[in-house]
Amino acid sequence: MSWRPGRIDVALHLAAVLPAWAALLAHLEPEAQPAHALSFAAAAAAGLPALVARWRPVPALWANAVLIYLYYLAGFPAIGLVLPLAPVLYTAARAGHLRLGALVGGGFLTLSLTYRVVSPDEGHDPVLVLGYDGAMSAALLFAVLALGDAVRSRRGWQAELAERLRRAEEEREAHARRQVDAERMRIARDVHDSLGHAVAVVTLHAAVATEALDDGDPAAARRAVETIRAVSRDVLGDLRDTVGLLREPSTDPARVHGLAELPDLVRATAAAGLDVRLAVDGEPRPWPAAVEATAHRVVQEALTNVLRHAHATTVTVTVTHAADSLAVTVEDDGRGSGDADDTGHGLAGMRERVTLLGGRLLAADRPGGGFAVSALLPVAAGRVRTPA
Repeated sequence: MSWRPGRIDVALHLAAVLPAWAALLAHLEPEAQPAHALSFAAAAAAGLPALVARWRPVPALWANAVLIYLYYLAGFPAIGLVLPLAPVLYTAARAGHLRLGALVGGGFLTLSLTYRVVSPDEGHDPVLVLGYDGAMSAALLFAVLALGDAVRSRRGWQAELAERLRRAEEEREAHARRQVDAERMRIARDVHDSLGHAVAVVTLHAAVATEALDDGDPAAARRAVETIRAVSRDVLGDLRDTVGLLREPSTDPARVHGLAELPDLVRATAAAGLDVRLAVDGEPRPWPAAVEATAHRVVQEALTNVLRHAHATTVTVTVTHAADSLAVTVEDDGRGSGDADDTGHGLAGMRERVTLLGGRLLAADRPGGGFAVSALLPVAAGRVRTPA
C-alpha cells in the first residue's frame, strides 16, 4: 500500500517551512550571507520529515533534527531552531513521545546556544543570547511539547470515555437480554405447569366421562364434564393473564396462585380416580407471594406427573410450615422413576423455580416404592408474616 501525504501532512510541512522562509526574507543576521534560492530549497528540504511525522513520528523527529543541523553546517543564513522543529515536535508529543521530543529539542537548543556563546566567530552578547533568544526558544519548545501532550491526553480521555460508554451500553443490552430471557423462562414455566396439569386432568376426565356414558351412568359423566369445565376455565384464565402480559404490560398484577388453592388442586386430581390426601404440618401462616406461588406450582407439576406417568392409586401432599421455611412434598405409590416428566421440562422447571428462591428440590424413588418430590423454600425471618 503506497503512502500519500494528506492535507494535515502538507499543513505540518508548511508550518515548518514558511517560518524558515520568513526568517530568510527578514535576513535576521546582517553579517551572514544573504538568502538565495539554494537556501530556500535547503530550508524546504529540512521540513520534509513533517510530511511523514504522523505515520513515523520518531524517525521524522531525528531526520528533522539532522537536516536542520546539516543546514547550519552548510553555512546557510539563520532560520531559527525551534520553529522548523515545532511541527515534528508537536506530532511526536501527540504520539506519546514527550520525553524523546524534550530530549531532542532541548539538547539541540542547548548545543546551539552553547555554540553561539563560546564561538569567537559569532561575537554575540551572552546575556542577549541566553536571556532573550534562549528564553524565547525554550518557551516555544515547552509550549509546542505541552500542546502535543495535551492533545494526546484529551484524545486518550475521549477514547477511554467512548470505551466506557460502549461497555455501559453493552452491559445495558446484556442486562436487558437477561431480563427478557428470565421473563421468557418464567412464562414458559407458567404455561407448562398450568397447561400441562389442565391437559392431564381433562384427558383423564374425558376418559372417565366416556366410560360412564358407556356404562349408562350419566351422573358420573356429568361430574367428569363439570370437572373438565372447571379446570378449563382456570387454565383459560391463566392463559389470558399471560397473553395480556405479553401484549401490553399492565400495572395490575397477574393472578398468582398460592397455598389457598391447593385444596382445589387436590380435589381436581382426586376426581380423576386417585386417592389424594392433603396434610398440613405446623401452624399455617401467610408467606410471601413468590414462595406460595412456587409451592403451588411444585405441587401442581408433581400431581401432573403422577397423572401422566405414575400409574399410582394413592398420593399424599404434605405442606409443612416451619419457623423460617415452607416445605411441600408429593408422594405416590406408583412405579417410581416413571414419575419424571418425559420431556424433562417439568422437573427442570420446578428446580428452577425453587432455586431462584434459594431453596432445594429433591425428586427420587421412594425406598418402599413410588416416587417423591420435595421442595424446601427458606424464608428470611423478616419476611415471615404472623397470622392475622
